[in-house]
Amino acid sequence: MGSRDLLLACLHHLAFLLLVASLVAEWVLLRPVPRGEALARLGRIDALYGLSAVAVLAVGALRVAYGLKGAGYYLHNPWFWTKLGLFAAIGLVSIYPTIALLRWRRVQRLSPDFAPDPQELLPVRRCVALELALLPPLFVAAALMARHGLF
Repeated sequence: MGSRDLLLACLHHLAFLLLVASLVAEWVLLRPVPRGEALARLGRIDALYGLSAVAVLAVGALRVAYGLKGAGYYLHNPWFWTKLGLFAAIGLVSIYPTIALLRWRRVQRLSPDFAPDPQELLPVRRCVALELALLPPLFVAAALMARHGLF
């Protein structure tokens, strides 16, 4: 049981690190107006971001179901629900940038020199910034959850 719990914890943390790295990469690539290969790379990174989010959720669910602490520990822990709520909020905010990137890539296939208008880029940057801003509270909630918070 201990080695399975360790494996799940490691996979969960690695998936989350991949999520953070891909989100930071998106932020960096969005700073200048992306065009050409940078725009194509943004699409691939956003797909990696989505896959890493699915991995975080899937491995997290396995930790709840099969981890050492047991489902009761998580399901009755308010910090677990806080963490899950923050993760859901980040996921909802990420929908807008993903849709914009898919649209831009579609246009780029027809017009290889395409670059999004800076005014159209601004809300995408703001969404990614908000996603990044929600990560520290999520980390704090995770630490509190692991120690059963202040309860």
